[in-house]
Amino acid sequence: MINLRATAAAFKQQSLHFFADPQWVIPSLIAPFVFTIVTIMLFKDVDGPVVLYAVLGGGVLGMWGNTLYSSGWSINYDRMNGTIEPLLISPTPIIQVVAGRAIWNSLIGLANALIVFLIAEIAFDVQVSISDPLLFFIALVLTLLSLSAIGLMFSAFFVLTRSSTVLMQTLEFPIYIASGAMVPLSVMPGWITPFSYILGPSWGVDALRLSGLPGYHTLGFDYLGDILIMCALTFGYLLLSLVLFRSLERKARIYGTLGRY
Repeated sequence: MINLRATAAAFKQQSLHFFADPQWVIPSLIAPFVFTIVTIMLFKDVDGPVVLYAVLGGGVLGMWGNTLYSSGWSINYDRMNGTIEPLLISPTPIIQVVAGRAIWNSLIGLANALIVFLIAEIAFDVQVSISDPLLFFIALVLTLLSLSAIGLMFSAFFVLTRSSTVLMQTLEFPIYIASGAMVPLSVMPGWITPFSYILGPSWGVDALRLSGLPGYHTLGFDYLGDILIMCALTFGYLLLSLVLFRSLERKARIYGTLGRY
């Protein structure tokens, strides 16, 4: 049974840590803006879909970077402060605590993506024209949830390893590039395509472009097809997360070494 009180407490704790620790401003807010600005400056004389690609890429990078860093560092923070073992022996499964943190990270990621679009429109006078704003927003929220599910899945590995920082840095850009957020998959090497197809955000990005760009050449499905595939993959990530967290809880009780830092 889901302990909503524990999940809400984890949500509150994560929000307090976010505002109390200024370092989160860099990966969560500044870095996506820098990437977006650089791309816009490179293509400042180009009109059409390239501009939306640049802004969309910055938004997705903000969502994914915030989810990955927050999920990984929150576990590392527990290990540093000696709270990871009490979390594991508490009646509430640790996945529900991590889920509460992930919900906060999702809200910050969504706000980040919307701010990227807003600043590109106002500060840089970039005309971001979206064909269907409602479908675009729905796809944006579902893409964020898919990214959060991937972050939740990786959190299980972050619990087991004391090198979560290295793992976070290794995972950030490969998944970001493979999802086709900045560069279309059609111009990627062929060996990347199978990996991209098992990433829910790849289908979410495709749905975003279908709802935002008239005449966009899709991955092979319409908007609804992309959304259904992404939701199915996201559900699979959640099931795998549940299995991984149950496995690590058993391992933690056998070896009792998670508190080492």
